Amino acid sequence: MRGQEQSNGTAQSTIRNALESALRRSDDQTVIEECRRCGTTLESVSTCPSCGGSDIVEYRIR
Repeated sequence: MRGQEQSNGTAQSTIRNALESALRRSDDQTVIEECRRCGTTLESVSTCPSCGGSDIVEYRIR
């Protein structure tokens, strides 16, 4: 049980750090690209390297 808590805490802090760094940008808009099949965050690719999916969604955050 303790291992799951530590693993989950690490995942949450990694996600939190990524979101905070993305949201601190000085431009008006942040774009996050994500694979709809597996949820992997991507950067300017048309096919997901994790699952091979090609259905990519863009989230625009102001």
